[in-house]
Amino acid sequence: MKDKLNKLLDPDISREEEDQIFEDILKQKNDNDLRVKWKKILANDYDIQRSKNGKRKTTSSSKYIKIFLAAAACISLIVTLQLLSTPSIDSNAMAQQYLDKQEILHPGASKGSIEEDQNRILAIQAFNSKKYQQSVKHFQNLRIANEEDQYYYGLALLLNQQYTEAIQKFEENNLNNNRFKQELNWYQSLAYILNKQNEKAKIQLKKIRNTDWKYKDAQQFLKKLNEE
Repeated sequence: MKDKLNKLLDPDISREEEDQIFEDILKQKNDNDLRVKWKKILANDYDIQRSKNGKRKTTSSSKYIKIFLAAAACISLIVTLQLLSTPSIDSNAMAQQYLDKQEILHPGASKGSIEEDQNRILAIQAFNSKKYQQSVKHFQNLRIANEEDQYYYGLALLLNQQYTEAIQKFEENNLNNNRFKQELNWYQSLAYILNKQNEKAKIQLKKIRNTDWKYKDAQQFLKKLNEE
């Protein structure tokens, strides 16, 4: 430090040398301040300090620190092992989760006076109230069912966990070049998965083109099915 101060008094000192000396002095000052600060923290918070002979002096509190750190390490290890051992969700559970999260509603129908119109209204009301078993019965009672009726009839079967019947209804609708064809391909795929007919599900999912509804979801399910 004395040499640096003497250098500063030199009238021939360059600007760069002067800046470097000031930087070194400030760095040393900051290092000393930081050392003093941490010495106080270790002494006050953890009861760790240097004895007169220069050796580190610790009290019983440091033992508790070691115990705490060991416990924290054990907890971290347990959590990591649990995450690694957690089984990944299978395609069947994925399909069920999708249906549980998806809000599927009928857009509604106009009122009518004839019997089949009344059954249609009751079927739609039950469907939107998530009373799918009742909705199925009312759709069954329709004397004349249009494409929309047949589509939501199949959905009611699917959501009522009547997967075999839902697949049959979707297949019938698909044969008629239904205007709900993209939706039918998607929900028929889910019905196959939930009915544990994975190979048929793959075939059905591959029918969903990259411009169709739910194409990205279909690709995710195909990937999952191929991994299983």
